[in-house]
Amino acid sequence: MSVRVALLLRSCASSLLVFGALAGLLTGCASTEHASQTSSFAQDSDAQRRAGVRADIRVELASNYYADGRMDLALAEIDRALAAQPAHAEALGLKGLVLMQMGDVKHGEQSLQQAVRLEPENPRLLNNLGWLICQSGDPQRALPYFERALAQRGYASPATALANAGLCSFRAGDLRTAEANLVRAQSLDPLLVTAQDGLAQLAYSRADYIAARHHVARVLNSRDARPEHFLMAVRVERLLADKAAEQSLLTQWRRRYPESQQLQAYLRGESDEH
Repeated sequence: MSVRVALLLRSCASSLLVFGALAGLLTGCASTEHASQTSSFAQDSDAQRRAGVRADIRVELASNYYADGRMDLALAEIDRALAAQPAHAEALGLKGLVLMQMGDVKHGEQSLQQAVRLEPENPRLLNNLGWLICQSGDPQRALPYFERALAQRGYASPATALANAGLCSFRAGDLRTAEANLVRAQSLDPLLVTAQDGLAQLAYSRADYIAARHHVARVLNSRDARPEHFLMAVRVERLLADKAAEQSLLTQWRRRYPESQQLQAYLRGESDEH
């Protein structure tokens, strides 16, 4: 081998060594950067998971307060949940119901609308939004939300949406649709209070006082009976001329809601019309 060829080979070998070293260095930098990005992503995911868990716990607490009628405490827990996870649909949905109970229907609807935008196929949120709108005095605008809720496969409690749709149809003056929805709701869940309430109102409006007595009695036997249900019940017994039943209901009414304005008005003879 000539001296010239040997020198050329040595030069090429040196170049390859330098290139190999540079390639290794670049690969090492790329690997380090990738590992750093992966670690950062894992930390972010873990932080989001922990925030979600905190928010879920707060929502559970808020739900318990809501069920107990302690709306101020429920709202405080919901705000803490949203501070941890602002896009928590269940927290926003519950906030809407709490605000409705506190008399702030406008902001309650806004909160529920935001929840539905986050989860547009959540039947529970759709049903609750429809109910809030119906309760605010706009039953026609509420009905499509019940239809959307009922269209969702796997909806665990379609009887609730059917009963609410029935009550809203009744308020809108569509008695035929109201009856159809309420009867379907009752067939799915015979113990559902809202279905019995709606059927009682429907029967009362038709002067079918025997049927009204039957349905309102089921409502009164539940924990959800309110003063207006007792008012209907005593009116029914007065119209049926059953004095003993009327007095028995008045005794129960006094025991459960002694400060009820409807009770005081009835005792003064201001609420005995039908």
